[in-house]
Amino acid sequence: MATRLSSISGPSGYLLGPLRESADFTLFRGRENGNQTRVLAVAPAAERPSPQDLRRLEHEYSLAAELDSAWAAKPLALTRHDGRTILILDDPGGEPLDRILQRDLVGNLGQPLDLTRFLHIAVGLAKVLGQVHRRGIIHKDIKPANVLVDDSDNVWLTGFGIASQLPHERQAPAPPEMIAGTLAYMAPEQTGRMNRSIDTRSDLYSLGITLYEMLTGHLPFAAAEPLEWVHCHIARKPTPPVERVAALEPLSGIVMKLLAKNAEERYQTAFGVEADLRTCLAEWELHGHIDGFQLGAHDSPDRLMIPEKLYGREGEVNALLAAFDRVVAEGITEFVLVSGYSGVGKSSVVNELHKALVPPRGLFATVKFDQYKRDIPYATLAQAFQTLIRQILVKSEAEVEKWRGKLQGALGANGQLIVNFIPEMEFIVGKQPPIPDLPPKDAQNRFQLAFRRFLGAFARI
Repeated sequence: MATRLSSISGPSGYLLGPLRESADFTLFRGRENGNQTRVLAVAPAAERPSPQDLRRLEHEYSLAAELDSAWAAKPLALTRHDGRTILILDDPGGEPLDRILQRDLVGNLGQPLDLTRFLHIAVGLAKVLGQVHRRGIIHKDIKPANVLVDDSDNVWLTGFGIASQLPHERQAPAPPEMIAGTLAYMAPEQTGRMNRSIDTRSDLYSLGITLYEMLTGHLPFAAAEPLEWVHCHIARKPTPPVERVAALEPLSGIVMKLLAKNAEERYQTAFGVEADLRTCLAEWELHGHIDGFQLGAHDSPDRLMIPEKLYGREGEVNALLAAFDRVVAEGITEFVLVSGYSGVGKSSVVNELHKALVPPRGLFATVKFDQYKRDIPYATLAQAFQTLIRQILVKSEAEVEKWRGKLQGALGANGQLIVNFIPEMEFIVGKQPPIPDLPPKDAQNRFQLAFRRFLGAFARI
C-alpha cells in the first residue's frame, strides 16, 4: 500500500511505497506529487524514533554537498509528516543488493551469484567506495542493504547516516548494543576493542564481508548475540570462500585480504581492490578462467598511513594479559599498577586488554582525572563506575536481574548512598530507602563500608 507523505514546506508532497524495511528504518520509493521525479525516502521504523535515529537522518542530509548522484543516493530534503522526520533522496534506480541476494541465493544452503554478475557488481562497488573515500568520507556502514544495483549492474551507495569526515577516529569500547553500525559487517577496530583507529580501511573490511556474502551465499561468521559478533571480528578467522563454494582462488584471496584483522594487512585503498577485481573480470570474460596473480600490485596509499601498533611494549602488554588470564582461570583478584611519565603510552598499553576481555565477557572502565573537578569528592571514581553501570544496563533482562541481585545483596540498607554517588544505579537496584543522618565521621565510615561492598560485588563476578 502506498503512503502519502506531505512536505513540511507546502502543500506538495510525495507518493511513496515501501521498498525495504529494517528494524531501524524503512526505505520508500515513489515520486513527487505533480511531476514524475522519482525519489527515495528514509523514515524511522519506530513511531517514536530515538534521538540517535533522528541524528542519523540529519547527518546524512548534511552531507548532501559532498555526495554525487553518479555514485550515491543524494539527499534532497529533510521533511516532516505527522510528526515523523523523513529524508528524501534522489532515486538513481536499481534495487537494494540485499533484496537481490535474497532473490538469487536459492535455498537454505545459499548459492553464489552468477560469477559474471558478481564481478561486475564487485568492480562497481569498489569504484564507488573509492569515490566516497576521495571525498574524505568514511562510510562506516557498508553492507548489501546500503547498496543499490540496477539491471546493468551500475552501483550506488546510500546509508550515510553514521559516515565520518575525519581522516581517522577512535571508537570508545562501548557495549556492542550501543555501537553505531551493523555488527555483522563491522570492522574489528569499529567495535572499539582493537585499540586502533577507524579509517577508510574499515570500509574495506566491510566491503570484504559484502563480497564474501555475494560470492558464497553466507556471511563469514555466525553469531547469536552482539558480543559474539565482536569476538568473531576481532579473533576468529573466516573460512576462505574457496573452501565453501567452487570459487576461483584469486577471488578468494582478494576477499581474505580484505578481511585481515589488522588494517595494515588489508588492501590500503579501494582503488587497489578495484584494480584486482578488474583483472579478474577481464580474465574471466576473455578466457573463462582466472589465473593467479600478485594481489595488491596497484594498491598504493594516497596518504601516509602510520601503523597503529605498539613498539617495545610486548613485555608490559604480556604481563597485563597474563594477570587477566590468571584472574579468569583462578577466580582470584589482582591489582596491577602501570606507571610512567605523562604521554609515555600507559593508556595504549592498558587498552590492549580490550581484545582479551571479550571471550570471558569482562567489563572495562576507564576515566581520566579532570583538573577542573578536583573540588568534587570521588568524582573520578564516580565516572569510572558510571561506565560500568551503563555497560550493565544495555545487557539482557536476565543479565540485569543477575546484577540486581548481587548489588542489592552487597549494599543492603545502604543502597541510597551508592545511588547518590552513581545515579544510574537506581535503574538497576530500584528505589532505595532513605539513609538516616549520622555525625560526619560516622557518615564517612558508613560510605566507605558501602563502597567497599559495592566494589566487592564487581570483584567477585
